[in-house]
Amino acid sequence: MNEIDKKIKELINLIGNQDEVIRYNKIEKALQENDYIKNKIEKFRKFQKKMVIYEAKQNKIPEEINQRYDKLYEELLDIPIYNEYLSLQQEINEMLQTVSAIIEEEINKSKKEV
Repeated sequence: MNEIDKKIKELINLIGNQDEVIRYNKIEKALQENDYIKNKIEKFRKFQKKMVIYEAKQNKIPEEINQRYDKLYEELLDIPIYNEYLSLQQEINEMLQTVSAIIEEEINKSKKEV
């Protein structure tokens, strides 16, 4: 295993051991095991796909569809564990973007030095 692979594994382990990532994985598992929440999420995702199709074909989503979408989203947000899931997802995405930006910056620095 070369040095880069070793460092990548270290980085993956470091990120995977963050409290936010551990909690996110536990919540994700709990959501998948809860049929009520799982069905709500699946219903919401199907509705999202319908909205994309409406937008693509008609360029405007009917108000009735928008209202139903908003209602489904609010129902999901009323579930505290789902709310925490979304919050953690955003935190983790921001962390990954930061790590990615740092790596890119360091790569660009080393290119200039060569």
